[in-house]
Amino acid sequence: MVASFNTRKYYIFGAVGILLLLPLYYFWNPEGGAFPACPFERLTGLFCTGCGSQRALHDLLHGDIAGSFGHNLLFPPAILLLVGHFGNRILYVKGKSLWKSPLDGRYAPAILLGVVLVFTVLRNIPGQPFSFLAP
Repeated sequence: MVASFNTRKYYIFGAVGILLLLPLYYFWNPEGGAFPACPFERLTGLFCTGCGSQRALHDLLHGDIAGSFGHNLLFPPAILLLVGHFGNRILYVKGKSLWKSPLDGRYAPAILLGVVLVFTVLRNIPGQPFSFLAP
């Protein structure tokens, strides 16, 4: 799917908004308590798929890739996938995508949902070998 001009401007607007928010996560460490806690974890005591993502983003912005994976194993690959996907939408040439995004596949939504559900269940199993998945 190739983005129309109208859709493309929304991608650009979103990208600019995200770029304006990145300094917030660069300069303020989410572990310091300035950011809100995960409402799902507070209500249930379980980790959601996104738990640890703020700390993972902070670590990525500081070049600590291992630390980012330590906070949320899915976050760094998800960022690469999303940057590639939306970058492709913004930078298409003459109405054609520069590459085929894996998110455009027919089964992509089902596969992503499956990965998210399995990850969420596994990261909430106490003890080894799953404790490394917890943030």
